[in-house]
Amino acid sequence: MERYFEVVFQTLETVRRAEATTMSQVAERITTSLAQGGVLHIFGAGHAHLLAEEISYRAGGLVPVNPILDIGYTLMANPPSRTTALERLEGYARTLMEGYDLRPGEVLIVFSQSGINPGPVEVALYGKEKGLTVVAITSLTQSRNQASRHSSGKRVFEIADLVIDTHIPPGDAAVEIAPGLPRVAPLSTVVGAAILQALVAEVAARWYHTQGTPPPVWMSANLPEGDRYNQQWLAKFPSRRKPF
Repeated sequence: MERYFEVVFQTLETVRRAEATTMSQVAERITTSLAQGGVLHIFGAGHAHLLAEEISYRAGGLVPVNPILDIGYTLMANPPSRTTALERLEGYARTLMEGYDLRPGEVLIVFSQSGINPGPVEVALYGKEKGLTVVAITSLTQSRNQASRHSSGKRVFEIADLVIDTHIPPGDAAVEIAPGLPRVAPLSTVVGAAILQALVAEVAARWYHTQGTPPPVWMSANLPEGDRYNQQWLAKFPSRRKPF
């Protein structure tokens, strides 16, 4: 148990130090886009879809966020292994993306541990075609050492405008139980969520200092004033979130 905490803390500290400059650049792009009326889009397949939900419609989270979700890319797919097959199916993600309203100048975050499967690769390519700033959150250690499964031969980090390295080892899992056995206890959800929430905090602060107005952030609906506070954002930001 202690070993997992140690690896999580070490990885987060590495990300904090090594990715600070890139994360600052990403936060600046997001702030600028939102200030101009844009929306932040985020995609992940498999367990990475949890990270698309992590910053969507959440207390303390940014209001103008559009999670790109498809049941086939989630663990609600039946059987769950279907999500693996669909993530590897070329053309599926592009069809999904054609149903979303993506506009030039907005930011699209693509989260993928390996960055090699057709799903996230196609999402990144589509974002570039539409003139968005594409941000990859990925493990460069894994992605650089594996071939793309997409016909373009590209991996997500090779398409993105900005890349945040998660510094997670290949295979995601963190703890060795015994030599020769697969590692256990993955890192990508914990580290990915920390990266995203750090970006949320930075964007909110930059908004306040550059715009001089309260940042568009949800308040918990379980606080006495939450519902009333959130009404202003529901009125101000017409939803561009596509229903699940």
